[in-house]
Amino acid sequence: MRGPFIIPLALLATSALAPWQASADAIYTYRAPDGVPMFTDRESMPSGYELLNVRRGWVERRGPLSDDLRDLYDPEIRHAARLYGIDPGLIKAVIHAESLFDRHAVSRVGAQGLMQLMPRTANFLEVNNAFDPRQNIAGGARFLNYLMERFDDLELVLAAYNAGEGNVRRYGGVPPFPETQGYVKRVQQLLPRYQQHFASPDPSLAIR
Repeated sequence: MRGPFIIPLALLATSALAPWQASADAIYTYRAPDGVPMFTDRESMPSGYELLNVRRGWVERRGPLSDDLRDLYDPEIRHAARLYGIDPGLIKAVIHAESLFDRHAVSRVGAQGLMQLMPRTANFLEVNNAFDPRQNIAGGARFLNYLMERFDDLELVLAAYNAGEGNVRRYGGVPPFPETQGYVKRVQQLLPRYQQHFASPDPSLAIR
C-alpha cells in the first residue's frame, strides 16, 4: 500500500494576506510560488499564487440505475481500495453521489468522470485520463486517503471533500451549507448499502 497523500494547504493566517471570501460550494486549487499545488476554500491569495481551477457545487444526479451499471466498476473500486486503504463501500457511495456511475459525466464547471475530478487536479493526482474509470477512481481514492489522514470522523472527511478542508476547520465540523450537509447525508445513506454489497457473496442481494 502506498503512503499517505500529502497536499499542502494554503491556510495562511496573517494580516498581510489580501482580502478573501470563503465560498460555501467552492474548492480552489492554486500553484504556490514554489510550484506546489494547494487546495483551499480561499477565493483570493497573495501575489505569486496562480489559480489553477475552481470546483463549485454539488448537485445529486437522479435517474434510473441498472444493476449492471451500478456494479460495472467494482474491480476498479476494489483495486483503488487496496491501493489507498479505503473502504470500497465508501468509494462506491461517493461515485454514486457524484456521477451516478456515469464515466463520461462532466459538471457545469468541468469536473470529470466518476469521482468528478477537475482537469488540473486530476493531473496532480496522476490521472492522465479522467474518463478512464481505473484512473479516475484511483485519483478520487487518493484524495479520500489524504482527507482521512487529517480528519478522524467520516462526516468531516465528506464535508471536506465537498466544501474544502478550510471550511471544516473554520466551523469546527460540517459547515452550515445546505449543499454540503445534503452531500454528507446522501453519501452516508448510500454507504451501508455498498458496505454490505462488498461483504455479500452475492452483491446483487445487498442493494435491493
